Amino acid sequence: MASVFITGASGFIGGQVLKAIIDHPREYGTIRALVRNPDAAKLIQEAFPQVQTVIGDLDNVSLMEEEAEKATVVLNVASNKHIDSVRAIHRGLAKRKSPSYWVQVSGASLLAADELASSSFQPGSASDVVFDDIADAAKIRTLIRAHPSRVVDNYLLDVAASDYPKIRSAIIFPPIVYGRGEGPINKKSIQIPALCRVALARGRAVQVGKGLSRWGSVHVRDLGRVWAELADAGANGCKVAEVWGEQGLYFPSAQNISFGEISELVAHEAQENKLISSREVEKITPEEAAKLLPGGSVFFGTNALIKSQRTEKELELKNAEEPITAEIGRALLEEANV
Repeated sequence: MASVFITGASGFIGGQVLKAIIDHPREYGTIRALVRNPDAAKLIQEAFPQVQTVIGDLDNVSLMEEEAEKATVVLNVASNKHIDSVRAIHRGLAKRKSPSYWVQVSGASLLAADELASSSFQPGSASDVVFDDIADAAKIRTLIRAHPSRVVDNYLLDVAASDYPKIRSAIIFPPIVYGRGEGPINKKSIQIPALCRVALARGRAVQVGKGLSRWGSVHVRDLGRVWAELADAGANGCKVAEVWGEQGLYFPSAQNISFGEISELVAHEAQENKLISSREVEKITPEEAAKLLPGGSVFFGTNALIKSQRTEKELELKNAEEPITAEIGRALLEEANV
């Protein structure tokens, strides 16, 4: 039976991915999860007794290489920046005699790379550039190659060019991820709770600049199912070219939405629940955003517009969860401890 090695299982997305793999009809011979410490390992094993935990971190490259060599499918959910661990995974998979499958996390901020590189871009500004993850696959690869700072993305493209089909790889670029996670440790996302916390602390919601910048969005459970389906495809020995390699670029998204609209919903829900007195949304500068919000204007003032097609066409998956607009009230009340 196929085996899985997963990193990031204690995180928000990684924990959901682990849950989705276990809930999937596919049975695996072993599921091994990298965790940093025994306390996290205990929580994971209590929630999912069938999971074998491996104590270590991404800096332990010999361990990463060893675990990758033993796995049919590697799901690297922990980081899209830690290049040494990515190289270690590659070395491990390259040692295998049988084909292997590698799914790597990245981020939809890739689609804002040109904006971030431009001195004239004003955070919070609108864009009408939409990336279709099937029709624009070549354009997306060109964008990655144009930005060497996307080190892991570039490395995975190199793997796709040099090691396919012995190593079949895919990259997942999550946009705004919302919803309460079902993993055993971290159940909170980043962007929506952060906007809620700032609104509660300042007494009014905030937006970067004009608030016109838009990103795609996906519920964490829908995102987890994408990873689980790709793991299943790997375990099943899927050889479909459009699933892996240079075509294997996945931008799961249910809805594009502006950060201004999100902030207006935060303000509305907060006032309705008598948590703040005003529905006014305060405009903040990129400098203020850097102090108030994780990722600053990168995560709250750029554009990453997505037309998500590959998950439905190649994995036969449709988004099943509620839209992001239905999540704001729940996230706000959670942050307010109401």
